[in-house]
Amino acid sequence: GGQGGRGNMALRTDQNRVPEFAELGEKGNGMWLNLQLKLVADVGIVGMPNAGKSTLITAVTNAKPKVADYPFTTIVPNLGVCQLPGRGYETLVLADIPGLIEGAHDGVGLGHAFLRHVERCRVLIHLVDGSADDPLRNLRAIESELELFNPDLAAKPKIVLVNKMDLKEVRDKWPSLREEIIKEVKHGRVDAISAAANA
Repeated sequence: GGQGGRGNMALRTDQNRVPEFAELGEKGNGMWLNLQLKLVADVGIVGMPNAGKSTLITAVTNAKPKVADYPFTTIVPNLGVCQLPGRGYETLVLADIPGLIEGAHDGVGLGHAFLRHVERCRVLIHLVDGSADDPLRNLRAIESELELFNPDLAAKPKIVLVNKMDLKEVRDKWPSLREEIIKEVKHGRVDAISAAANA
């Protein structure tokens, strides 16, 4: 804004202790700003819709996102804070990023609205639905969307977790699926969990 004009305190005199006028100030500068909010989290949880991201954040934090058995239950990112065991008062902030689909880098399915939050996370947990028809294809699709949106996302440290190990068919195919995922991602940070069973 511009400089303000003088008022009562500056214009009063011994004869006129309460002047009923003031000087106008100078005209200020105006502008339009386009601000974008990006969540800041230590860990971002990404994956296809219905992979169990909200269930995982519910299991490890006190966050209470909506959890249901249909895709796109989560439509806004959720944050949860996890107390690290044996580390005093150290905490870890996790972000549950709503489900990504193919074409998210082009804005399909609110892709840009979700992907911009991933940029501010230090580490990514790629949650893969082990009960999906083709978990490896889903993994490739999300990895591709991250890279197409911003090539720097491909370089972020990632952990791949295969979810839904409480189902027998997922446990049966886990050994071979693990080997295929390690070949695909070219690192050994691959593990199996059951978010629903807290294991």
